Amino acid sequence: MPSPTPKPLISVILPVYNVKDHVAACIRSLQAQDLCDFEALVIDDGSTDNSADVARKAIAQDPRFRLVQQSNKGLSGARNTGLDLAQADYIAFLDSDDQLAPDYLSQLWQALEDTGADWVSCGIRFCFPDGSHSDHSAIHGQAARHSSGQCRTYPLTTWQQAIVHFPSAWNKLYRRSLIADLRFREGTWFEDHEFYYQAAARSDHLLHIEAPLYLQTRAREGQITGSDSDRVFEQFPVLDRIKALMATAPRADADAAFEQIASRLLFERSTALRAPERRARYADACIRYLDRHGLRYCPDWDPHISAAWGLEMTGTLPLSVVLPWSGGDTDLLKISLNALAQQGAPGREILILCNSQQAETQASLLAADHPEARVLRHAEAGIAAACAAGLSAARGRYINFLVPGDALGEMALHDWVDGMLTAEADFAVSAYRLGLEGETYHAAIYCDDAQILQPLAAADFTYSPELALALDGQISPKLYRRSFLIEAGLGFGIGALPGWQLALEAALLAPKALYFSQSGCDVNQSDAALAQYAPGRAAAAFVRSLDQLTARLQAAGLSSKLPQGWQRRLFARALRQRMAQIRAPLPRLKLGLLCLTAVWAALRRGLTRTQSPLDPGEGQRIATLLSIEAQLRRRP
Repeated sequence: MPSPTPKPLISVILPVYNVKDHVAACIRSLQAQDLCDFEALVIDDGSTDNSADVARKAIAQDPRFRLVQQSNKGLSGARNTGLDLAQADYIAFLDSDDQLAPDYLSQLWQALEDTGADWVSCGIRFCFPDGSHSDHSAIHGQAARHSSGQCRTYPLTTWQQAIVHFPSAWNKLYRRSLIADLRFREGTWFEDHEFYYQAAARSDHLLHIEAPLYLQTRAREGQITGSDSDRVFEQFPVLDRIKALMATAPRADADAAFEQIASRLLFERSTALRAPERRARYADACIRYLDRHGLRYCPDWDPHISAAWGLEMTGTLPLSVVLPWSGGDTDLLKISLNALAQQGAPGREILILCNSQQAETQASLLAADHPEARVLRHAEAGIAAACAAGLSAARGRYINFLVPGDALGEMALHDWVDGMLTAEADFAVSAYRLGLEGETYHAAIYCDDAQILQPLAAADFTYSPELALALDGQISPKLYRRSFLIEAGLGFGIGALPGWQLALEAALLAPKALYFSQSGCDVNQSDAALAQYAPGRAAAAFVRSLDQLTARLQAAGLSSKLPQGWQRRLFARALRQRMAQIRAPLPRLKLGLLCLTAVWAALRRGLTRTQSPLDPGEGQRIATLLSIEAQLRRRP
């Protein structure tokens, strides 16, 4: 009589539904595990594409894999089918658009084997379509604890200890004895949450490996977590069941823990909603849910929960983003809109301001994929006029002016708006990257002393005149309280340097300011992007802009607050930026003509008579050009 086939060490349950572009890579990552003793139950849940055929081809003759096809039952139904078929004493779940590090199974299994624990989790690597990635510990409030590789024990003796861990079925390995008769609730979304809390109620601790071993695909079309759908309202009955479970299980702090996890989950669902009408309905449902259960919205236990969602639930729009669009290279507008689409929070409106029929047509076509965007027409040309029209039309408490072609970082608006809201600040500035790739960053403040910048990032502050003068004039990496701009009568300058006036005046007048030292924006340096400021970028355009800025500050009585020689310093800064923008052909000739024009303009304005300080690190060439008259006066 033949001996029975030994059961595998681990059963990996892999549900598949319409992921033909991802499932082969997922299977290959499982085949590449350095622990080979597993069975893989690939459950095709009625896919309507050729996912099953792709999976079958990837499996080939690998005997560890079993492809099961069934009519569509949803993710929960597919996982339950896998649980019913699983033979091993250890269970893992792998979503078919994700992948595993080669030592995922071995590390998690060894942790359980060494400790006798019932389950173990690990850190996550979020993988984005552009090839970039970011790592997270999978512990709320401790995102950075993901690189040591250590295995730690986290107690689960209170519910507040349980809620800090990601309630995901994946990124964990379970003993079969812990799962036992547990199954996923079918016919609903967000099924992981209930399963996790039921498992947590059966265990007094969870192991955690501080390494990003689970590789999760983000921003995939069709992902449930990113779906702008009315099914988001299914979060409420899930919360009701979690609340009931917490109330009946013998754990402390159930009420406080539920208030915190309800705040997190209600906010998380909002990040997928971009259609204004659905988002408004969901916000209203959230505030009514909290009121009905006597709960507060409490985001402060984890910096990744947006305080601005609390503002939105009361009916206040947190943010307006204004894009001045004059037409032309539509790739510039695409870059900015696509980057905005990756921002999960805060709630916002996007106002695209156009001054021509051509620009309006282009913008309308692109805005069709961005439900939070509106295309508005205004009369005058130039960035300043467009931004002024956008400010008049905006409804958000805070406002960002974004030059097409610039790209905000994934968490930039979340961090800026929450920071402004918490500090009750009027003006925020962020460091930025020069270009859409590479490693050239700008602090946004011309300062060569890190000891000056470090305290700025630690708390709100008020700009000194010297610090205000050192502020960079880039438009996009800044955020303003909208009512502050209106009450103070602030606006953009004309010509080639429109952002300089607003930045300088806001710094001089803002009672409270914030500084973000982490880069929050990529400032496009392409010719097409730079041409939006002044076609051809002639030196005369820069000079006119500086003259207008000087007149504006003098009329507002602000010039007297600035340090002596402030015009000369700004002139040198503008000259350096113009020199950096000169491209081939004939760059030397163009540089020579620019220098002659700049010296003549500086002489006429009396900017060469002194040797007042320039920006730290200013090139010797510019310092020499602007010191000719002073040097001649010193000669015998």
